[in-house]
Amino acid sequence: MHYVFILLETEENAFMELLSYMYSGKLTTAEPTRLLDILMAADKFEVLSCMRHCSQLLISLPMTTESALLYIDHPCSVSMVNEVRPLIDASKEFLANKYKDFYEFKSELMNISLAGIEAIFSSTDIQVETEDDVYYFMLDWARARYVELEERRKILSSRLLPLVRFSHMTCMTLQEILASTDNDIDREQVTHRIAEALLPK
Repeated sequence: MHYVFILLETEENAFMELLSYMYSGKLTTAEPTRLLDILMAADKFEVLSCMRHCSQLLISLPMTTESALLYIDHPCSVSMVNEVRPLIDASKEFLANKYKDFYEFKSELMNISLAGIEAIFSSTDIQVETEDDVYYFMLDWARARYVELEERRKILSSRLLPLVRFSHMTCMTLQEILASTDNDIDREQVTHRIAEALLPK
């Protein structure tokens, strides 16, 4: 039986490295972007040991904001996600630690991807004076990123507003949100979240 592999031109080098690894158990590069390419090739051809090896190498290298975002944003088969989970977790931890001071990095956060924003604001270490600022930041971030209203509403509803701790917001701001006519938010969802937050108050 003969197998025919169809490769994109950009995948060729990564595939050759993957073949080399399958025969020798070693890789010839320690360059992050090339390792990520090899990781994606290993994912495509389901070479689990190479996926784990690439993940371990990437974790051992110095991480930057750019590399961390690349790692958490890169496409990976759902069935293979456990093989790269340590790399994804390390990347999220790096971002959460670096950007835990909300006010120091507020302007820089506007340029962070959705997956990065989720990693940073899902951390319990995020430092904010009031959760009100997080709510309004989420609105500003979504408005800057998503021009179409329906897409913006969907992202806010399903990905961003669940990260806001409504129970930590001031009563005044919660009441202002209830009284607003902002089309960017799902009124029913936000009203429910606010009602839950106000009950113990």
